[in-house]
Amino acid sequence: MSFERMFTDEELEYLQMSGAERVSADLKSGDKDKAKETFSYVLNLRKEEYVLYQGWMTSSVLFIGEKYGHASARDLMAFEELYANYGGWRGLDTPKIHAMMNNPDAIFGDMVDKGDIDGAYEFYLEVERGARDLHDFYRDQSTVMVTKIYEKWGIEVLDEALRWAYDKDWLPWYEAVSAMPAKDRIAKVLDFYSVANFGNITVTEHEDRIHFVQDPCGSCGRQQRAGMSEAPWNFSTIKEAHELSYNMGGNSIFRTHVAMMHHILPIETKGGPWPHKQCPRSAFGVCNVDVYKDDPWHPVDKDLVRWSD
Repeated sequence: MSFERMFTDEELEYLQMSGAERVSADLKSGDKDKAKETFSYVLNLRKEEYVLYQGWMTSSVLFIGEKYGHASARDLMAFEELYANYGGWRGLDTPKIHAMMNNPDAIFGDMVDKGDIDGAYEFYLEVERGARDLHDFYRDQSTVMVTKIYEKWGIEVLDEALRWAYDKDWLPWYEAVSAMPAKDRIAKVLDFYSVANFGNITVTEHEDRIHFVQDPCGSCGRQQRAGMSEAPWNFSTIKEAHELSYNMGGNSIFRTHVAMMHHILPIETKGGPWPHKQCPRSAFGVCNVDVYKDDPWHPVDKDLVRWSD
């Protein structure tokens, strides 16, 4: 059945591309201004995601401090084991984080203007490694915090802590993106999942929505596939059949934010998920995501609010 397309095949193919693929394509095209624009966009998109992690950690500390006192909040900030585990794993490439944080747009732009395309792309890859390391460390710091909350105070306090965090940073970001024209809004959501968190996505357009598959998701999926529920990381796995586990249990602690921030609270406050995601419980499952054309908070049948496997 035919329908009026929102995106061309070429646009959908571009939306599936990683940050590195986009920058490489622009450099090879010879369009210097487009290459510099893409570099800045990719970097700024990743910084937007850092703000969500920063807000989540801040909310966790403030909530626990308010509920249980200063000493309990302070304990959430102990990351020595996490630093040590990174040292025994792939490490944090601090020189590349330094490159990402110290005027990268100007350095990249100067290389492009001088025609040093190979050098510009190599510099981009340095910045990307720094950005990815910083993303993953923020992700894992957040996971350490919610692990401590769950293991010390249980599932209901974790539920409270996630609820307390929602309207501080997540909801304002959702509302800002939702205010964009429909095509721009959908492209921004896809860019968030393909570029900002280093996921791999495949995109299909339907009459009423854009559907994409993440394999893996760039945050939960990469973390789970790295074995971080096991020693030495020991990030928690939810045991209980609870809303935070879609009433099944067995999901990673980090994925509780999918249940709360993408389904439970958007449905309670706006009438639908943002966006509608079916993430896997298993390490090698895929995420199925629907972004609707008519309404960013499009209602879905409650039977569809579940894991993908």
